[in-house]
Amino acid sequence: MDYETPRDAPSADFSLEPLNIIAPAAWEGRAIPEREWIWDGWIPVGTVTALYGDGGTGKSLLALQFMTACAAGLPFLGQDVKQVKALGVFCEDEENELHRRLASINGALGISFAELDDLRLVSRVGNENLLMTFAADGHGVPTPFFSQILNAARDFGARLIVIDTAADTFAGNENIRPQVRQFIALLTRLAQAIGGAVILLAHPSQSGKASGSGDGGSTAWNNSVRSRLYFKRPGQPDGKEPASGEPVDPDLRVLSRLKANYAATGVELPVKYERGAFIDASDAPGASIVRGPQRDREAEEVFMSGLAELAEKNFRCNVHKGQANFAPKALRDKTREAGAFSEIELTAAMNRLIQAGRITSVEEGPASRRRSFLKVIAPDLPGT
Repeated sequence: MDYETPRDAPSADFSLEPLNIIAPAAWEGRAIPEREWIWDGWIPVGTVTALYGDGGTGKSLLALQFMTACAAGLPFLGQDVKQVKALGVFCEDEENELHRRLASINGALGISFAELDDLRLVSRVGNENLLMTFAADGHGVPTPFFSQILNAARDFGARLIVIDTAADTFAGNENIRPQVRQFIALLTRLAQAIGGAVILLAHPSQSGKASGSGDGGSTAWNNSVRSRLYFKRPGQPDGKEPASGEPVDPDLRVLSRLKANYAATGVELPVKYERGAFIDASDAPGASIVRGPQRDREAEEVFMSGLAELAEKNFRCNVHKGQANFAPKALRDKTREAGAFSEIELTAAMNRLIQAGRITSVEEGPASRRRSFLKVIAPDLPGT
């Protein structure tokens, strides 16, 4: 039966952007595009990553150090990151403070200010910093300041933008989900426009701190972003000493990957504040409080899967530190997932796996040229 459109039906022309209609059949024979990262597993390209941290933990310093490493093409906390131009928008730090902080970061990285041609900072202390306002009907409208940031990033060629903080740039009500989602969608468009990533710094709510989830006052924030990190001091959620009674170094921090649509969650990276910058603290006293048994299990499983992956490529690893095929180093160099763990963590995982009987070191070849390599003998043990 045919139906006629009512004469009083509204016009279909709402001046909307044209739909991007995809015909999956056209993908036949095409190479599947690889996912791109600024920091593998942590900061994906084309979307927004929320970095939460309570006041005084150093999240702004951490973000500035990350930008500096990317701009200089240097590792960040011992891990490789993509070399890209970076633009930072700091609403709470004036220029002199940024100068002091960057001087400490440069000292830790062993570089000079002259080597930071690919880094740009914007201090917005005392300015109006809203990126989107909301009309009475709830519709979000980008501000002229947003256009300034977009144009500055495009002119500079930035592929990484840090915005510090959500509280300074979001004008809506976080309890109104559509407003939060519109704001994150705006930042996502910013990330896509530069072919890069946006990191939005934010403070956790009281409930987020108490529960250890580190999220904001509304679940809309967590649901809207594709990646969410939490930077905190180790110990119990309330900040007290852990139940074990083991003292906590006040300079220790932990960076947790609490949401990741494109990578494993629950990954934690111990770091330590030292002389105005952060360093990898996987081997620091008390770091076991940060890692915990879950982190150890993840390191073991990544070690096992990485060992199997390299074996399929006819690359054999051994237990001898200092050699080119030393397993923990080879896994970090040649497999993707192992990059989320330090060599020290993977070495400890290897030793635990040997003790548990899941892997063993075997030898082959004539007596004059005996070579050892690691072999998987129990991919899964009962109860694991």
